[in-house]
Amino acid sequence: MPPLSSLPPPIVASAADLPPAAGAILELDDAPEFGIVESGGIPFATRAWGDLAAAPVLLVHGVTASSRIWWRVGPALASGLARRVVAVDQPGHGRTGHWVGHPRFADNAADLAGFIAAAGLVRPDLAVVGHSWGGMTAACLPAAGIRPEVLVLLDPPAITAAAIATMLDDPNQRQYEDVDEAITALGDLHPTWAYGDVVAKAEALTQFDEPAVRAILTGNGDWDGGLAALLDPAATDVPARLVRGDPEAGGLIPDAMAARLAERIGAGNVLTIAGGSHAPMRTRIEATVLALLRALRPG
Repeated sequence: MPPLSSLPPPIVASAADLPPAAGAILELDDAPEFGIVESGGIPFATRAWGDLAAAPVLLVHGVTASSRIWWRVGPALASGLARRVVAVDQPGHGRTGHWVGHPRFADNAADLAGFIAAAGLVRPDLAVVGHSWGGMTAACLPAAGIRPEVLVLLDPPAITAAAIATMLDDPNQRQYEDVDEAITALGDLHPTWAYGDVVAKAEALTQFDEPAVRAILTGNGDWDGGLAALLDPAATDVPARLVRGDPEAGGLIPDAMAARLAERIGAGNVLTIAGGSHAPMRTRIEATVLALLRALRPG
């Protein structure tokens, strides 16, 4: 395995390190375009930013979240890369709902591949970014027939089945009936989060399908950071990047797994966000955007 010293140094950034358009937009709550794309009986809800004709980037959220988690990342990438950015609500989550009983990563990837085709995103210049469960799903897209120009996995967990199942009792993941109650609870738990992140998570916690979440968290065995999917022959020659949080700050890709993934994708394609949590877009937004801008470069 490549030594950890061969990985790029952890990323530290401020808005000044970003392209001016991307840095400026982080200060705004840039209103997205909302849409619905029907595929396989699922009405996938979307948020989008940027020029409709530009090369697309698809953003895929994690469990108990929604496309709203990308409220700053989406417009920043659209501005910084001059691309069309589309964020989708996965089945059983957000405004999509319509859980169809496909908890396995590969089966969910097949549903997502259907959405990608129905949305007109099957293009040679498509890039995909998947966070957490979304990263585990995105890693399976090549086997589902979708071969992105660039595939970016954002802190896809590499933890045991027993550890992932503890999320069922995590106060950050519990279901709420009332958004205001969720906002108050999350605000107390995370006083350093931007208000937009509190609202995004609070809203998502009132929308998800609880049986769906339980099936996802308990029906996939150990989570391996997407390694097995990337080693599938279907993923051969698909350029892949890993952007991980800091294991000492809550990132769920430990150093040993980072080294194993580096064997598959190349040490230079493993980027670490200094001080970044499992969802580093909440705790290190500038460094997260900078890392994704770098990771999304083709070649």
